[in-house]
Amino acid sequence: MAQIFAESDATELPALTGVRHRSLYCLHDLCVHLIETADVDADALAGARNNPLYREVNERLSAHTSPYLPTWHSPRDAIAGCFYTWDADSSVTAIGTAR
Repeated sequence: MAQIFAESDATELPALTGVRHRSLYCLHDLCVHLIETADVDADALAGARNNPLYREVNERLSAHTSPYLPTWHSPRDAIAGCFYTWDADSSVTAIGTAR
């Protein structure tokens, strides 16, 4: 999976989708894909899903992954809600509710 993303990140696809940072984590058989993005127009992002580069990455990854929940149909379904954040450089802690 890392190789697939490394090859994709060397293309213009991250700029098209507003990706500024990507990290992949693995805990036993669960993989977490953390993406930090710029504000991108939702229509532009939806259009990027039709880009051949996006479809190729998605197809290659599908051989190695499956959605965490079978009800997920798009990347938007897998967006986690932040319910706690803390920074050493800030005296502010934000606590919210998980979705």
